Amino acid sequence: MPRLILTCVILGVLFCTLWTPAFFVARHFWRKGDWGALRALKVLCPLQLVLAGGLIFAADAAGFTNPAAYSIAIIVGVSLAGAAAFAAWRLLLGFIAR
Repeated sequence: MPRLILTCVILGVLFCTLWTPAFFVARHFWRKGDWGALRALKVLCPLQLVLAGGLIFAADAAGFTNPAAYSIAIIVGVSLAGAAAFAAWRLLLGFIAR
């Protein structure tokens, strides 16, 4: 039972790590008056999850030897890249709307 609880806690931390930067970017744009920024997370969050999962499975198939390290590295990388791409996309939409 403690192992199951620990696994759930670790998964929760990894999901928070994956989605928190994009949420903060969306909240920043929402506070500036871009009311559609939070709605776009309905698409972005599942895409980040699928991309991270696919990269983790690809790294496992490639034969990398430390699954914990490459899983965390992939999750952090996908999280930061997703937040940066989301910010660039919302800025581009803002410039087009003007």
